Amino acid sequence: MANEEALRIKAVSMHAQGMKVAEIARELGRSRQWVHKWINRHSEGSEGWERSMSTAPLHNAGKITSVVKDLVVSTRKRLADAPYMESGAFAIWHDINASGVAPPSVATINRILRREGLTNRKVSYQKSDIDYPEPPLNMQIMDLIGPCYIRGGQRFYLLTIISNDTRHAGVYPILSKSATDITASVVEFWKSYTIPDFLQMDNELSFKGSNRHPRGLGLLIRTALSLNVTPRFIPVGEPWRNGVIERFNQKVEKTLLKQEHHDFADLQRHAAAFMATHNSLHHYSTKEHKIPLQLDEELDVPIIRLDPDYQVKGHPELDCLNLNEIHFIRLVRSDRIISVLNTDIEVPQELTYTYVEAVLLVNEHQLIIRQDGQTKQWEEFIMPLK
Repeated sequence: MANEEALRIKAVSMHAQGMKVAEIARELGRSRQWVHKWINRHSEGSEGWERSMSTAPLHNAGKITSVVKDLVVSTRKRLADAPYMESGAFAIWHDINASGVAPPSVATINRILRREGLTNRKVSYQKSDIDYPEPPLNMQIMDLIGPCYIRGGQRFYLLTIISNDTRHAGVYPILSKSATDITASVVEFWKSYTIPDFLQMDNELSFKGSNRHPRGLGLLIRTALSLNVTPRFIPVGEPWRNGVIERFNQKVEKTLLKQEHHDFADLQRHAAAFMATHNSLHHYSTKEHKIPLQLDEELDVPIIRLDPDYQVKGHPELDCLNLNEIHFIRLVRSDRIISVLNTDIEVPQELTYTYVEAVLLVNEHQLIIRQDGQTKQWEEFIMPLK
């Protein structure tokens, strides 16, 4: 151990003399992470920094002490009672760790939660085994929750939207699911966060336009296209394709919608608080337990916010210089018919029982059927652009 401590002191001394971390690691036969660790430990200024700290967990091997159990249970209950906080095993681990106490393992926390009857049953979807197109980068996913009701009977909806890459999310109460209210909320998210390259959604009529004029693009689609955002529609009747936002909505329903709201303004304040908590404190296990704000900083795509003075126009005209594409993911069944804006399109036999991407080229009035990046079919598709 004395030799190991001497090496740590030598590493810090070499760094102080101007040697690079990679050179120190090579010279001492240690990893760069090891060198960084002891340089950082030395910079903290604590006496005896070169000595090893105990990494012993709170619990003995094979046995969960009452102290550990009580700590986990009390942390779980406190997080569950706090508005908008996560209270699963990973959230408990992060909370205990942030308090300066060495937490038990996530497996141990899960074991305690099961024994104490404090687990939540997760909702799962039945997924298809058929190959599905990979999601593009810099994509946001949006959805609607509702109708819901405030005390006194006032009806409202929640427009939810989340980044597929960083899980940065927004929740916007609206009084109706009109295209005007929906579009205004999406634009507000782009002003406060960033404009994506793709906006994915289900086939809700308010998102597309109207059945009366199926090819007459609605306000949301026109606004997105005017800002160089490509709308992307998932297959009809397959909500699990929006799994990221479906799971997010479950959290919204269990927290924000369970809270008492005195009026619509109160609901708006609570929704803003929910967004702030989620984006700054929610650790995503699928994202190396990082929070959305951390992932935002690491994102390769630059953050480009919409101009704060931008106003949604009544009927945005489409710039012929823009790409102006709309993507529809569709499952081809035995009849070989897919639906695009209430228009039936027959596709080749070879595509039966596969997913295809129908790409509507608005400016060229063409529809291209693609699979695995290859064009399988194209045909004329007349669109009213005014």
